[in-house]
Amino acid sequence: MTSSLFGSNEPTIGEKIKSWFKNDREPIEKKAIIAHYRVKTALGRITNYLDKLNQRDRELFQRVVEALIKRDERKAKMYAKEVSEIRKVAKQLLTVQYALEHAALKLETFLIYGGAMREIQPIIGVMKEAIGIVKQYAPDIWIDLQYAIRELEASMSAGIADISTELDVGLDAEARKIFEEAKIMAEQKMKEHYAELPKLLAEEEAEKAGEASP
Repeated sequence: MTSSLFGSNEPTIGEKIKSWFKNDREPIEKKAIIAHYRVKTALGRITNYLDKLNQRDRELFQRVVEALIKRDERKAKMYAKEVSEIRKVAKQLLTVQYALEHAALKLETFLIYGGAMREIQPIIGVMKEAIGIVKQYAPDIWIDLQYAIRELEASMSAGIADISTELDVGLDAEARKIFEEAKIMAEQKMKEHYAELPKLLAEEEAEKAGEASP
């Protein structure tokens, strides 16, 4: 038996999967492992999207610089606008990425060590929040998360005697907290990873974004 996530002798997820498919026991955990797989697949897709956005950002940022060197302010503003749009999407996807990483870790801990079914509810809350964000940018990720939610909700229904009526608003609050922390991490990552637009162009794009917001 290999060591687990925290270095103990508990069975790993891989070992549990093998034992589950040798018999037909633990249907709740089977659904949870399928959901975990879907979340990990979604995270892989997000990474691919972010890589493509990063590449496009670099290309357009270079065009901004070249346009400014040529004193072509019109083109510089046009490219700067596209850069701003790309970064808005990247920030959203980064937020979802960090939130789903947290959810995946919680789900993995649940699968390895067990726990009350009520612990799954915040994970579902995080996924539902993520779905609202990725649907317009990445429908393939949206599909993965829909499947994951379906499996987790089915597992909760199977274990309903365990959770009773204790699924209260506190669990929704935990999901929101996870997303708030993910937003802070995404903002920090954006500052570290993306070069700032030239000051005048950045200010103009920020003003436009402010005018467009309700």
